Amino acid sequence: MGLLTWWVKPSTFRSLRWQSIGIASALFWSLLAAVLISSAWDFYYTLFVPSWYRLAAPLGAIVLYGLLGLGIRWVAVKLPIHPVITFCLIGGFESIPEHAVGIYRFDILQIPLLQGDSPIAIFIFAFFEYIIFWGMTLLLAVGVNRLLVRFKADATPTQEVRK
Repeated sequence: MGLLTWWVKPSTFRSLRWQSIGIASALFWSLLAAVLISSAWDFYYTLFVPSWYRLAAPLGAIVLYGLLGLGIRWVAVKLPIHPVITFCLIGGFESIPEHAVGIYRFDILQIPLLQGDSPIAIFIFAFFEYIIFWGMTLLLAVGVNRLLVRFKADATPTQEVRK
């Protein structure tokens, strides 16, 4: 997160278009869901979710994480702390209720991969994992923002100067 706060200054974060955060969040998290589900379906996800989840998770992530990214951005801009730090930390805290559902609703600690792990270990790991994931989302948002600004500049008609 240190490099990210150095690279993305508070003014840069605040100047990001909200659409950039929404698009980047939807894109990053839906692709992450698709990759994780396709690579770990047989030994992990199939043990606690129905088969329709394989398609629903990446599609749902587009909406859910797109909106979540916008909400996290809104809070990060409002607080007096460096917005990148705030954005990533809130993203880390967002992992806690998400993993609580997995632990207490889907009983994921009974899966062979996670047997013997404690809920607190899962929460701590997930917290730092999501800080990294939301940091990656923010980097993607900076790139998306540059593309949006460039496309807007290319779409703006130029006026010729008449003599």
